[in-house]
Amino acid sequence: MSYKSAVIYVMSGTGNSYRSSVWLKDFSEEKKASAQVIPVEQANPDEEILEGSHNLVGIVMPTHGFTAPWHMLKFVYRLPRRRSTHAFCIATRAGLKFGRVFTPGISGSGTFIIAILLALKGYDVRGVMSLDMPSNWMSFHSGLHPKNVEAIVSRAKPRVSRFTDRIFSKEKNWLTLNNLYEVIWGLLLFPISVLYLLIGRFFLAKLFFANNDCNGCGICANNCAVKAIKMTGINNPRPFWKYNCESCMRCMAFCPHEAIEAGHSWAVMLYFITSVPLSSYLLIWFSESLPFITQLDNPWLKGIIDILYIYPSLFISYYLFNMLMRIRAINYIFTYTTFTHLYRRYHEPDTKMKDITRPIPPPSES
Repeated sequence: MSYKSAVIYVMSGTGNSYRSSVWLKDFSEEKKASAQVIPVEQANPDEEILEGSHNLVGIVMPTHGFTAPWHMLKFVYRLPRRRSTHAFCIATRAGLKFGRVFTPGISGSGTFIIAILLALKGYDVRGVMSLDMPSNWMSFHSGLHPKNVEAIVSRAKPRVSRFTDRIFSKEKNWLTLNNLYEVIWGLLLFPISVLYLLIGRFFLAKLFFANNDCNGCGICANNCAVKAIKMTGINNPRPFWKYNCESCMRCMAFCPHEAIEAGHSWAVMLYFITSVPLSSYLLIWFSESLPFITQLDNPWLKGIIDILYIYPSLFISYYLFNMLMRIRAINYIFTYTTFTHLYRRYHEPDTKMKDITRPIPPPSES
């Protein structure tokens, strides 16, 4: 099957998904398609996505919480309707290497949810794939050793080539062991994915802070894909992570001073702050004066009360924490009680910040 054009939309933090999309573009052009890579934050799908089965749309994204990132879910949901345009989805996942053993990551429900959204929009979804790229969750582990990174990346590129061959032929990429693996994990981990989207991503966003090495350059804020970082302070500007942070690790990966940390000691404190069983306390307190309240003592009511407490407590606590980080001694304490200060930073070896943030047009427009 021949495609005239291929538009590849990518969301990338450390460059894993970006590099995958570049491979897709190169392989598509080898098959005589006019291909372009567009970061989702710069996309204009109404003009870029053409109607017809000879046009192809690709969605390339990282895995967050064993599913698709919230930002990409919103992007695909807002895509224009098409009747016959073909589409596919690739999710990069956390590949690891221990000695000679490669272990796969888990993208879970991510590619399938995107595929469902695309189908509901009228696209003919030709297939999905989960792709192992070097694990990059630097909030919780050090960047991989460069030799392991090279080995994982070198295994990924041929898989993208084979996937492209299938998409450009009459075959579909659905009935694979890789997809069966993800269906099983997606079902098992679906509750965790839902909790991540509802609560976890907000909690993780509020772990970031800048250590005393930060010089206020603003590179992190200026290049954030979702505009979730703002510089606060006049004389000593520091980054402040807003609620819509996707924890994509772009800021941590590309900070020239390695000044961005994820506070592990702060995470423990924040956990206890947000874990106060406020619903139980309130129901006990009210039941003494209003006996009928005990009849409302059910999990749903408790859950609503706790959520109404968690979100404000999370944001208020982080605001105060961010202010305290301006005091050098306190900043020093939190910096040296988090493992990220010792972790190796990672971004895809051949990818720079400027690469991720700008589109790659078709050859005729380059």
